[in-house]
Amino acid sequence: MLPMKDLGLVPFVRFFPQQAARETRTLTTRRFPGLPDDEDGLLESYCADPRCNCRRVMLNVVGRWQQAILATVSYGFDRDAAMAGPFLDPLNPQIAYADILLRQVEEVLEDPAHVARLEAHYYQVKGAMADPAHPARQSLVRPANNDRIRPPRPRGKRRKSR
Repeated sequence: MLPMKDLGLVPFVRFFPQQAARETRTLTTRRFPGLPDDEDGLLESYCADPRCNCRRVMLNVVGRWQQAILATVSYGFDRDAAMAGPFLDPLNPQIAYADILLRQVEEVLEDPAHVARLEAHYYQVKGAMADPAHPARQSLVRPANNDRIRPPRPRGKRRKSR
């Protein structure tokens, strides 16, 4: 387990698995120019620090048949912010046709109901991380008094080599 400040982005499914299974958006591509046929899930990840107010989601486009992350799209809920996006996240690897996938994700993000759902998920994650009793928080964060790594205690006396 990690201290809260070191958690980074955590998948929504880690907090709310049943809800994520019901609400994950998928894109089906068949004979789409430049893309292989596949079903791509948009897997959401959010900042797990409850004190952070970044108001962002990271969408990993995951191919069902390719079994890989094909593109990672960053999106901010504050549309007037400098880095609102959506854009391909430069810190993550992107597949050769990620720009085509980005255009498809942009179309999904034109749906106000879907964006509202993503924003609601953001607040759910922040609430779960602020609640010490939430099971996902307990599995991710260690108590503050255990943040230090303690050296192991020696057992018995050491013998000198001859």
